[in-house]
Amino acid sequence: MKARLLPALLLAASLSACAANPGPPPVEEAEPETTPATSSAAPTTTEVPSRRDKIITVGVDPLPAGFNPHLQAHDSTFTRSMGSLVLPSAFRDGAMDTNLLESAGEVEPAPGTVVQTVRYVISPAAQWSDGTPITGADFRYLWQGMTGHAGVIDPAGYRAIEGIRTSADGRTVDVDFHTPVADWREMFDNLLPSHVLQGEVARFDSGFVDGMPASGGRYSIERVDRSRGVVTLNRNDRFWGADPAATDRVTFQEVRTVTQGVEQLRSGQLNFLDTTPGETSVDSYRLMRDTQVRLVDQPRELTLTMSVSSPLLADHAVRVELHSLLDVPLIARLAAGRTAELAVPAHTPARAVEQGPPELLPGLTGEEGRPLRLGVDPADETSLAAARTIVDLLSQFEVRAETVTSDLADLTGVQLPAGDVDAVIAWQRAESGILEQAGRWLCPPTPEAPRSGNLSGYCAEDTHGTAEGLISGAVPLDEGEAFFDATNAREHVSVPLLGERRMLVLGEGIVGPDPDLENWTAGISTVASWRKP
Repeated sequence: MKARLLPALLLAASLSACAANPGPPPVEEAEPETTPATSSAAPTTTEVPSRRDKIITVGVDPLPAGFNPHLQAHDSTFTRSMGSLVLPSAFRDGAMDTNLLESAGEVEPAPGTVVQTVRYVISPAAQWSDGTPITGADFRYLWQGMTGHAGVIDPAGYRAIEGIRTSADGRTVDVDFHTPVADWREMFDNLLPSHVLQGEVARFDSGFVDGMPASGGRYSIERVDRSRGVVTLNRNDRFWGADPAATDRVTFQEVRTVTQGVEQLRSGQLNFLDTTPGETSVDSYRLMRDTQVRLVDQPRELTLTMSVSSPLLADHAVRVELHSLLDVPLIARLAAGRTAELAVPAHTPARAVEQGPPELLPGLTGEEGRPLRLGVDPADETSLAAARTIVDLLSQFEVRAETVTSDLADLTGVQLPAGDVDAVIAWQRAESGILEQAGRWLCPPTPEAPRSGNLSGYCAEDTHGTAEGLISGAVPLDEGEAFFDATNAREHVSVPLLGERRMLVLGEGIVGPDPDLENWTAGISTVASWRKP
């Protein structure tokens, strides 16, 4: 049969709300249904489908370093999708999540220096998968993690918080801001289970290396097997909302080669793929019968960010010269390891060797100086390949450079502020919301402060003021974006190297509630509505 298309909308189904009662979550057992003994008909047995009949298997890229969707080091399409399936959020796509909240809105500000207060009222039924209620403590933990940890994504709104107050039962949460935040609905997505993490900010990254310790969404993580490259989600039987998961289990399996993916899709071991395309993967999957293939560009780019506190790159002219030496199309090809289906960002032509050597960088990095140091997380093979390519490129111009491998928490928290590395190569969101756009240009609290959002450390009165205007709503998003684009073109603090293009392959036998709806390109984040016929 031809494969039927998935919807991006979630399957609506009624489920009565249940109170949060701590204890082991219930487990559905498949039991036979029999006719009453008093019936005149012969007893019959109707088999209830087991969980094995409601399993979907998805092929994915190699597993990320961790699963905290707020950390740049863990950020990936897979991590973001996992967060939407496993973690609760105050708002989703701009609309209040009525599963988690009864209401959310601005109220009369608390007296004192506070200028804005937003009140969230949590549903009494909202609970984590271990039965612990979701409360204001979870809001507070996310705020503390976003302001106390380096390398977080989108910290600007959380930096504007003065404090968080909760009612005695923890269900009413008042968030006080010392500066106005117009787009506060972007905040408090993917809440984390503070009771499991015991309120320790240090566990903001370490607590999510091998999974998520508790679930407040439709699914919960059963296990993460890194040796086999498998992540297993089970339907969260404690989920209280009106639209529970339609599938009992979703298994995510690493797919490292096109041959592996084709064979497993053909044999039915895989039902869907959401992976990075290879040189021949699109042609291979399109040749298969009863498959549908889509290519989707994600709003994420591999980016070289230059640090203005670097002893080598603090000078604007040096940053301009370094940018002129970067052959972006070549770096993109070698970093991705392919020429097909490559998303190359807009770029300026690179200086050719025949045009003569650069004037500034060879003197800084020669025998009297030190090499230009490019910080990169070794767990990210694409970033590492890009860094090594740049080192080789610069060597053609007599510029000494080297890679410094360390995790992003160390690079952004210690080495960038200290000037021990001069630039960092990492994935960053390309198309961002108001708060994320502003966070990239807000001045760091101090030059030595850990870097979050603004990895370059660039600080100027006009950029900081425009960022604050974006946050308060005084500056429109399109005006702010145009200003920051012009600033970066002038100051040369970041250079996009590679865009993220994904390949989605839909196999036979997976359907959604509306088979005629073609918008299934949201990928694995829609699995709460998937089922087998």
